[in-house]
Amino acid sequence: MSSTRTRPAGLVIALALCGVLAAGCGDEDAVAEDPATSAQPSEQPSEQSSTPPRTAELITLAAPAEGATVSDSFEASGKANSPEANVPWEVRDANGETVLEGHATAEGWMDKLYPWTTTVDVSELDPGTYLFIARTDDPSDGEGKPAEEVGAHISVE
Repeated sequence: MSSTRTRPAGLVIALALCGVLAAGCGDEDAVAEDPATSAQPSEQPSEQSSTPPRTAELITLAAPAEGATVSDSFEASGKANSPEANVPWEVRDANGETVLEGHATAEGWMDKLYPWTTTVDVSELDPGTYLFIARTDDPSDGEGKPAEEVGAHISVE
């Protein structure tokens, strides 16, 4: 007598759905629109000298451009999927200390990347090189998915 193994149909369907979900849905809104302004996701920037990523899974940075020269104020923008549409940002000095911080509000959240924009007033900063960082919010204080950061070095005149 030969033995045959059968799997319950529910298990087979569940495994197939996991494969479809893991492969992604191909949502064109979930990627940066301009490949020239984005890079592959990488580790969060930890040193002023390294170039931070411009694209992560849940946030992108369209402006400012890497190495942009700014004075008085500049517009920062990108796309994000951040809890409650909150996109915190900061400006760090050459020592990595936060010298300015604020937040932008994206046009939505939960199902795709939404545009965000904000004006950053740097008129009180001394001339020099700084790092602008935008991130997804983490209201869970590290209990949930960690915040993702994108950024660019800027020169303040």
